[in-house]
Amino acid sequence: MLTIEHLPDVPEDFLGDHPEGAAFYRAYARARVPGFDLGCLRVCRDGRSVAVAPFFVMKLPINTMMPPGILKRMLGGIALRIAFVGHPSADVGRIQGECSAEVLEAVNAELFKHAPLISYKGFDGDLPLRNVNRVIGLPVPVLNVAPSYWADLKHKVRTDLKRKLKASASLRFEEVTGLPPALLPQVHALYRQTCDQSDIQFEQLPVGYFQETAALSRYILCFDGDALVGFHQLMGNDQVMYCKYIGMDYAKSHEHKLYFALMLRAIDICIRDGVAQLDFGVTSYAFKRYLGCDMVDTFNYFRHRNSLVNAILKRASFLLEPSESELL
Repeated sequence: MLTIEHLPDVPEDFLGDHPEGAAFYRAYARARVPGFDLGCLRVCRDGRSVAVAPFFVMKLPINTMMPPGILKRMLGGIALRIAFVGHPSADVGRIQGECSAEVLEAVNAELFKHAPLISYKGFDGDLPLRNVNRVIGLPVPVLNVAPSYWADLKHKVRTDLKRKLKASASLRFEEVTGLPPALLPQVHALYRQTCDQSDIQFEQLPVGYFQETAALSRYILCFDGDALVGFHQLMGNDQVMYCKYIGMDYAKSHEHKLYFALMLRAIDICIRDGVAQLDFGVTSYAFKRYLGCDMVDTFNYFRHRNSLVNAILKRASFLLEPSESELL
């Protein structure tokens, strides 16, 4: 017999030493990111824990994944209350333990108490879910970083990337473990600038996010003189590095090609430290393909507790898939 227990937070051993494991989930929860109610379910069979499923509840604007235009503006006032299995800031959804149809049905039944619509965000295509609508999610660009990465590139690509790096030669780059508290306001301001440029607005991180995750992070900081003009937040271990957030001063970004400089320096860190994989995070796919990334497919699953609405949702599922412009 299965029972469900609500936990105040993910267990301390959730996902082991994974960079986006328990310490990250707990830090994100402490940051109290607006718009998200975080939770965690433990599934037990005959009193023994068999699965842990983190979730969050939010009102998702129906136009979130749509390209800019008239239709996006027209649908701007419509939002769906959804209980998601997964995490707002993790591109890949993860459940620890058993993912059988029986376990997932128990999770679904509990989540329907929180919202009329449930979703599994960023999972693979093989979840044993019943009566769900599966849509394509944002692919995750992952680069296999060999020590010979630069030498293995085609000459034309290597030359082009070095040319991009030269544009930032007059700037000063620093790599720091953690984040100096004095830089928190500047980092958050640069994040806001970059976030405002994005067509997809899924979350709005407060300054508390950068404060709470500082101890888990490595930062590439970019200075023009004494002014901070860019940053790249990284989280990783010996096997994989995650690119979490980038922020830039858009008065400087084009001239110095800041985005490229911050991304390429993450590759150099992985080569130096022997980290085999670099997860670049979603969006900006053209450049990441150019670097040689593999695109890891993800899927989102949706199910409404009302069968009629669920059938209608299936016909309108294209609204919940990324637009062609977002996959470029």
